[in-house]
Amino acid sequence: MLVVLAALLAGVSGFGLGIVAVPLLLLAGFSLPFIVTAVLLISLATRVSVVWRLWRSIHRRRAAVLICAAVPGLFVGALLLESADEDALRLIVGMGVALAAAALAFAERHPPNPRIRGLNAAAGFAGGVLGTSTSLSGVPPALLLTRRGVPAKPFLADLAAYFVATSAIGLVVLMLNGHFDRDGAEAFLWWLPGVLVANLIGTSIALRLPVKTYRNVVLALAFIAGLATAATSL
Repeated sequence: MLVVLAALLAGVSGFGLGIVAVPLLLLAGFSLPFIVTAVLLISLATRVSVVWRLWRSIHRRRAAVLICAAVPGLFVGALLLESADEDALRLIVGMGVALAAAALAFAERHPPNPRIRGLNAAAGFAGGVLGTSTSLSGVPPALLLTRRGVPAKPFLADLAAYFVATSAIGLVVLMLNGHFDRDGAEAFLWWLPGVLVANLIGTSIALRLPVKTYRNVVLALAFIAGLATAATSL
């Protein structure tokens, strides 16, 4: 039920699977390698249908930059998963996510700043690092797209393309580094039917939400999940 709920919220937000599933599964006693493997597999399985459904809404150049920049980040994240202290990693990532979401919510009251070159690449790389270390790969690109006021359909489409590519590459990276968790893969197979249905329902809800409401949902979800992730390290 925990993962099905996460898949429903991921469908609504476009990226919330990791930030909802990670703290819940950590609190349930699962290890970080187990969670990273399972969440990457679920992200790959659930986002393929979204890419198919919203193919025409993908911003090709932006998605390509995000994905290409994520690749080196995925290798860095795998090294962090191997060498970093899990409690410290969860605390740093959780507080970083919560602070970023709070800052963006405050910034929503002001006109957008001029775009800074290279932010797409920076968000893609950061997402890659988080993807193979904590399975929170969608947070940096989602916060970037939210700040830019991207409407729900291209938001969902770009993130779905990003998730499909980075999840597939990330799983290969985990295998190469010996961190692919077989128990996580087995759990994924058990959870998959419910996750697919929940994700489909969530995506349908997201496409009907007003833009302002949609952005508020994304930021609130990121803030709460960031604090929850940090709390699991204490």
